[in-house]
Order: sequence, then structure tokens, then C-alpha cells
Amino acid sequence: MTKNKKHKEKYKKNNVDALKKDLNNFNTDDTENFEENEREMVNKYARELFADVEKYSKKLRMTPSYFYYHMLYHLKQVVAFNVFYGDYKNINNYTTDEIAKNQGEMIQNLFPELGLVKKKNPDNKSKKLH
Repeated sequence: MTKNKKHKEKYKKNNVDALKKDLNNFNTDDTENFEENEREMVNKYARELFADVEKYSKKLRMTPSYFYYHMLYHLKQVVAFNVFYGDYKNINNYTTDEIAKNQGEMIQNLFPELGLVKKKNPDNKSKKLH
């Protein structure tokens, strides 16, 4: 055999081992239900986690605003380093807008004597993440 032919035969074989041999295949037909179920699980976990955080904050002499500043700082830092920057900006903007809207509605309902009027939102602004 010629040197060139030996070279070709050498590279015809696949010498690559699968890195993830036990990879589970997920059924993608039910994606919406899958996403909704996981969103519910994450929301439940977050509510429980932050109920514990709130209990912990009440044990401290530190002011609540200072405590939550530190908590929010570390949470945002983790998010910023673990997702694409564009996703981080969208998450940050949408959650800030949604929280402000929810707080405004709560204040409007609790204190009607203030005479607060709800702003009309265009349809493209009514995006809700959860």
C-alpha cells in the first residue's frame, strides 16, 4: 500500500467516543406543557426560598433596605455571570417594569383615596415573564 492510501484508511475509522453516553432524549412534542410545569416548579421554589429569606431578614438589626440591597446585588451578579448579557438586560428590565406595575396596582387598590389612575399600556409593553 502506498503511504497516501494508509493515511486515508487510518482516518476512515471513527475513533471518537461519545462524551454523554447516557443522554436522555426528551419528548419535544409537549414543549408548552413541559415549560409551564417547570415554570410552576420554579415559582413555587422561589416563593418558599424567599419566604425563608424574609424570615431571616427579620432576625437581623440591619435595615430591610440594606439587607435587600445586598441580596439583590448578589442575585443579579449570579444571573449576569450565568446568562447571555442580552438575556440579563431583558430579565432585569421586564422584572423591574412588572414589579413597578404590580406595586402600583396594589397601592391603587389599598389606597383608593389617593385617586391614582392606571396608565394605558400598549400591547407590546404587556409582556409577562411568569
